[in-house]
Amino acid sequence: EIEFMYKPGNVSVAPPVVTPHQPRLDWQMWFAALDHHSSSPWFTSFVYRLLQGKEDVIRLVQVDESQYPFSARPPVYIRARLYKYWFTGSAEGSQGPAPWWRRQHFQEFFPTVSLGDPALENLLSQHGLKDKLSPLRPADALLPWLLRSLRQLVRPFSGPTVLWSLYLVAATVCLLRALGRRPRGGAPPARHKGPRRGEPTDRGGGEKNGQVRRKEAKEAEEKGECRARGAADGHGGTKKKK
Repeated sequence: EIEFMYKPGNVSVAPPVVTPHQPRLDWQMWFAALDHHSSSPWFTSFVYRLLQGKEDVIRLVQVDESQYPFSARPPVYIRARLYKYWFTGSAEGSQGPAPWWRRQHFQEFFPTVSLGDPALENLLSQHGLKDKLSPLRPADALLPWLLRSLRQLVRPFSGPTVLWSLYLVAATVCLLRALGRRPRGGAPPARHKGPRRGEPTDRGGGEKNGQVRRKEAKEAEEKGECRARGAADGHGGTKKKK
């Protein structure tokens, strides 16, 4: 059997944790199994590329070449069989390692075909999937060169590893930017606190202002007393005219 990286296959293998990666091929395999293979034309092309041994397609199935049984030479025949899978329960004991899954063969999904098989050629022609000449592109074009370089760079790593690495890099950049916005070397601004009960209103730097206000209040009080005396003299005394 050809074991995929993410979808159920070997009943003894635990399901991998792939979040937030979206394994497109394994996901589409699940949808294809819900109907006849003719409803998923891409599956015919997929079988055809596996028979040809296309490296880019094989890497969608398995990144680790040691896990792909036809890494040395492409398969001569391929067929697809449909199984139904269930998780095993804790009460289902067995000798040796406990299986994660139990499965039941349901039916044949895709007939046995090989390269040059008339049935395969007919399906490829029916869906318009025959090999076509690709448009010629300059060998030194910037975008194809960047894509090839990026693919070679991430080639040894799985999809979840690449995505989690990108998320961690983005989180680290955001954290460093947030730390860079903080003021450096300065004391935090002092918060104004109102006077406690029983304490003088003016403190520290306000002592001078308090003395000025007390002096002004004293002067105003003296002026008020002088005016009061003047008013009393005006009502009680008489002025003589010459």
